[in-house]
Amino acid sequence: MKNCLLSCLCILLGGFSINGQNLEAGFFLGASNYQGDLQPTHFLFGESKVAFGGFIKYPILDYLTLRASVTKGTISGEDLNSNVGTNRRRRNLNFRSDILDFGLQAEFHPLTIIYGEKKIISPYLMGGINGFTFNPEAFYVDRFYALAPLGTEGQFLEGSGVSPYKRFQVSIPAGIGIELKVSDYNTIGLEFGIRKTFTDYLDDVSGSYPDLNRLAELDPLAATLSFRRVDAQGEPLPFPAEGSQRGNPNAKDLYYFFGINFGFNISNILNLGGGPSDYSVF
Repeated sequence: MKNCLLSCLCILLGGFSINGQNLEAGFFLGASNYQGDLQPTHFLFGESKVAFGGFIKYPILDYLTLRASVTKGTISGEDLNSNVGTNRRRRNLNFRSDILDFGLQAEFHPLTIIYGEKKIISPYLMGGINGFTFNPEAFYVDRFYALAPLGTEGQFLEGSGVSPYKRFQVSIPAGIGIELKVSDYNTIGLEFGIRKTFTDYLDDVSGSYPDLNRLAELDPLAATLSFRRVDAQGEPLPFPAEGSQRGNPNAKDLYYFFGINFGFNISNILNLGGGPSDYSVF
């Protein structure tokens, strides 16, 4: 799937470079957030982090534009921020993860069908297929530790039945936006996009607790970061029983990007003054 996605991206970018008459390039600046086991039911603005990226667009129909994009952001969550019951606060987990998101999307501009041409202001729907990389880390004592190599849910315990998760995954992007044509040379737009994933491990939390005594013998740090063993007041707690619930494996994680797109019509810019070779400041 990874090789297929990269091949499609290269083919599309090749098509952009050959048919550059209406080629648009630009950048995205905004924020990222997520929904998962450490932020399951509500949106916390305090967990939003800066996101940025770039894109290339090419219209194949008046109302349909293909886009290749790359976006970098960070997601995070912490049980102590929860106000949903006491079990999550007792679990006392936290994480952060950098997300590198890339892929192919299509923008559908419905008003162009109605009016026969794209207006200065054009709302759109977005969808496609993306790949992304992630690497959840937890803060403990004085530094962050990468969680996937530790196997906090018993991934490396013999006979656990839990497999290590892959840090490259495929997502389905969907979103809405609105684009404003500022001039023949540039556009600006607002966009909110959700990435539906097929993994529950963006935050390293999914199913049940392993045998934490066995895990502590194998790797004390893995057991410590699987269950913090202290409550909100700092009092030690016993290990939960093997197989008791740690997360919700039936709900896959999501991540979001929302912000501003700045686009530039490459062909119109290059044709200033009759073309690049004829351009003169006088």
